Amino acid sequence: MFEELLRYPRALGLSVLFHFVIIIAIVINFQFFDKPKLLQTGTQTKTIQARVVDSKQFEESKQKKNTQIADQQKRELEKIALLEKVNELKQKKELEKKRSSEAQKEKLEKQKKEAQAKEIAVIKKKKEAREKAKLKAQEKVKSEEKAAIKKEKEIKARAKKIEEDRRLAEAAKKKQLAEEKEKQEADKRRLAEQDQKRKELALKAQLEAEESSRQLSTLKQKYINDIRRKIERSWRRPQQSVKIESCEVKVLQGPGGIILDVTFGDCNGGTNAYRASIENAVYKAEPLPEPGDDVLFERKIIFIFNPK
Repeated sequence: MFEELLRYPRALGLSVLFHFVIIIAIVINFQFFDKPKLLQTGTQTKTIQARVVDSKQFEESKQKKNTQIADQQKRELEKIALLEKVNELKQKKELEKKRSSEAQKEKLEKQKKEAQAKEIAVIKKKKEAREKAKLKAQEKVKSEEKAAIKKEKEIKARAKKIEEDRRLAEAAKKKQLAEEKEKQEADKRRLAEQDQKRKELALKAQLEAEESSRQLSTLKQKYINDIRRKIERSWRRPQQSVKIESCEVKVLQGPGGIILDVTFGDCNGGTNAYRASIENAVYKAEPLPEPGDDVLFERKIIFIFNPK
C-alpha cells in the first residue's frame, strides 16, 4: 500500500498535514482548562459541584473530539482506498485498450481481405447480370410486341362493349326517369289527399272542442246558478230595513258541498248586517248542490248575490 501512496505524493502530503493540524488542536484545547484552585470553606460545596460539571463537560468534549478524529481518519482511509481503486481501474482500462487495439488491427486486416474477395465476387456477378439482362431485354421486346397486338384487340372489344353499355344505360335511364316522374306525381296526389284529410280532421276536432267547451261552460254556469239559488232561498232579510245591493260572494267548499269559508268581493256599499245575512244564508245552504259530473266541481265558487 505504501508504494501505491508514493505514486500520489500530493494526497499523502495532505493527509499527513491534516493529522498534524488535528493533533495541535487537541493539545491547544487541553491548555484551555485551568488548574483547580483552593477555595474557602464556605464555598467548598459550590466549587465541588462546578468542578464536577466541568469535568463532565470535559469528558463529553473529549469524547466528541475523539469521535470526530476517528471519523476523519475513517474518511481519509476511505479516500486512500478510493484512490487505490481508481488507479486499479485505470490500469485495467489501459490493458483493455491495448488488447482492443490489437484486436481492432486484426479485425481490419480480416475486413480488408473480405472486401477484396467481395469486390471480385461483385465484378463477376455484374458480368453475369449484364448477360442475363441482355437476354431478358430481347425476350421483353418479343413479349411487348405480342402484348401490343393483344392489347389492341382488347381495346377494340372494350370500345364495342362500352358503346353497347352506353345504349343500354341510356334506355334504362329514360325508363327510370319516367318511373320516377310517375312516382312523384302519385306521391304528390297522395300528399295532397293526406293534407286535405288532415285539415278536415283538424277542423272537426276544433269544432268538437268548441262544442264541448260550450257545453262544459253551460253546465258549470248551471252548477253555480243552482248553488246561488239555494243560497238565495236560505237568505232572510235583516230586521233593520236596508237597501238590497248586489254583492260578489266567494265560497270555498270541500268535497260533498261542505262550506269551508265565505268572503266578499265588491258589495256596492252593503252594510255589515247585510253581508252577515248573506254569510248565514251560505252556511244554511250546506251542503251545497253537487255537480252532475266530477269534472264540473270547483273548490272556489264566485257568484253575484242579488235577490229580487
